[in-house]
Amino acid sequence: MPGGHAVVSIENLRVPASDMLGDAGEGFKYAQIRLSPARLSHCMRWLGSCIRAQEIASDYACRRMAFSKPLIDHEGVGFMLAENMIDLKQAELMIDWAAGVLDTGSLGTVESSMAKVAVSEALMRIADKCVQVMGGTGVSGDTIVEQVFREVRAFRIYDGPTEVHKWSLAKKIKRAHRDQAGQ
Repeated sequence: MPGGHAVVSIENLRVPASDMLGDAGEGFKYAQIRLSPARLSHCMRWLGSCIRAQEIASDYACRRMAFSKPLIDHEGVGFMLAENMIDLKQAELMIDWAAGVLDTGSLGTVESSMAKVAVSEALMRIADKCVQVMGGTGVSGDTIVEQVFREVRAFRIYDGPTEVHKWSLAKKIKRAHRDQAGQ
């Protein structure tokens, strides 16, 4: 599944100055440069996974019969899949917007934070509804839907949990207000 991360433990490491990449004390700044594209890469990766989960859940709902009609014909099920369709499109548009900002050469930290929050939350709703539509099959290993659900839950933490991004965005709002009030 996409997004696996290794755990590495390094002890007593010393890097000679001649082998250091970049300038001393600039590591955080260098890390920030890679964060925006990494956030969007995660968004794209799990968007694709959720598109596949939606396809599987939709197929299941169209084939599975309950109370003499396909599941999809029950409003509760059909509405969940329709809401997923809306969330998928909104996530795609948010990613495209943030990527467009990066394409201008901007660091896009605010935009990628906004996309990370919106997309990860939307994908969690989508994965959850796919599991719900499929019932017991959705939590089994019979399809990848359960795995997508589990991985998307972890994605909400990768490259900063939702709450950290919201905190950062709130600080930016406060700074902008302070700057505007000071004029």
